[in-house]
Amino acid sequence: MSVNSLFDIGSTSLRAVGEKIDATSQNIANAESEGYRRRRVSLSSRSVAATGLYASNGAQDVTSSGVGVKQFERVRDGMLVAARNDAQSGESAAREEGRVLGVLEGGLATDTDASLSASLQGLADGFSNLANNPESQGVRESVLGRARQLTDTFGRLDQRLGELTTNTENALAGNVEKANGLLDKVASLNEQIENARAGGSPDYAAEDQRDQTVKELSKLLPVEAQENRSDGYTLTVDGMTVVQGDNVTNLSPENLNNPDKTPTVEFGETGVAFEPGDEGGGEIGAQTRLLNDTLPGVQEDLDTLADDVVQKVNGEHTAGYDQNGGTGENFFVDKSGTTAGNTAGNIELNVDGPKDIAAVAGDGSGNPLPGDTTPAQNIADVASDLTTGATDLAAGVGTQVQEAAAKEEAQAAVGERVQAQIEDVSGVSVDQQLSSLIEQQQQFAASAQVLTTAREVSSTLLSIAR
Repeated sequence: MSVNSLFDIGSTSLRAVGEKIDATSQNIANAESEGYRRRRVSLSSRSVAATGLYASNGAQDVTSSGVGVKQFERVRDGMLVAARNDAQSGESAAREEGRVLGVLEGGLATDTDASLSASLQGLADGFSNLANNPESQGVRESVLGRARQLTDTFGRLDQRLGELTTNTENALAGNVEKANGLLDKVASLNEQIENARAGGSPDYAAEDQRDQTVKELSKLLPVEAQENRSDGYTLTVDGMTVVQGDNVTNLSPENLNNPDKTPTVEFGETGVAFEPGDEGGGEIGAQTRLLNDTLPGVQEDLDTLADDVVQKVNGEHTAGYDQNGGTGENFFVDKSGTTAGNTAGNIELNVDGPKDIAAVAGDGSGNPLPGDTTPAQNIADVASDLTTGATDLAAGVGTQVQEAAAKEEAQAAVGERVQAQIEDVSGVSVDQQLSSLIEQQQQFAASAQVLTTAREVSSTLLSIAR
């Protein structure tokens, strides 16, 4: 080995180890930076052609081994990142569904005096008392008060559903706008990263930022990322490409605040709607599902129950006689005047006063039978039976809330487990990096010693030559 070789090997070693020290120092400095992925320098041996006066044995073109930087890379496992993002989409969707349905569950709660089941049972108790005291004006006033409480409860729940629907539509519009901003950001980072690569200096900080942006996007949408060396990340949602290179297909909310049409989220001008499936889909998927299926389903059940109350109570009431001696009229009426069915938000009391309540039966010849209070008792039985429907409605929403909570917990556990694996692969352990830094400092000192030795040998040989 020539003295020139010693100089070459020592200098290349110093440069290579210096690169490792730089990477390690950067890792330590960014240990707490959100989204930062560990940098790693890989070394490999390299050939050094040594020629000159001081080549060993007078040989020319002697080849010896040196060291160089093989690769400077950002440590990342794409499969783990994809699994984490998928779990995060599911967790966010379940959390959003649980949040909205939890508000509805509070309104349907059966353990309060103002609940729907309690109001129905109150009406049943009122008519039962009336069956026992058909002449009591106080009891009749109580029946009217309980009936008004029931219509108010139906109206309050209908209003709550309407507010939840409006709030969910507004939240969906806001999330679509936020998602479009993140899609634009990914496209911009794609361009920045590819320009840096073309210039020979990879922008790893921008790559960290892009991954962090996709992570934020996965809370809103079930986004999938595929890396292409020529275009950067290609993002797809529900099979539709939303980002390719610096090209973006933005999302568009359609039919919001339109009761006659189903709210959707479409991909740009394609006319293709995002289909979130039965679960998951991020917050946008959950909100789309709530607006298309869950909230309309609860509204339909509530309206069906209201219609049952009106039809069955009216059916018994019109068969009886009031204190004015006439046959009973409808006890409830739909104030909207619709004939398609009574809705929870539109039913109201139809009788004018306590004497108009038809509590007694007739003799078949158009005359009331004061001692026969079958109509009042029948209405009491009908209202009592319908409390089961109110209880089932509340229980159904409660079950959905529990299912959402269970899904959220399960997806959160998966996400935490995968995130721990990601940190093991590409996170920064300060203790490990400090240990590596000490080792690299020793390597740097050893390389410097090689150069010192080469200089001393060179000085000795020059002295001998003189």
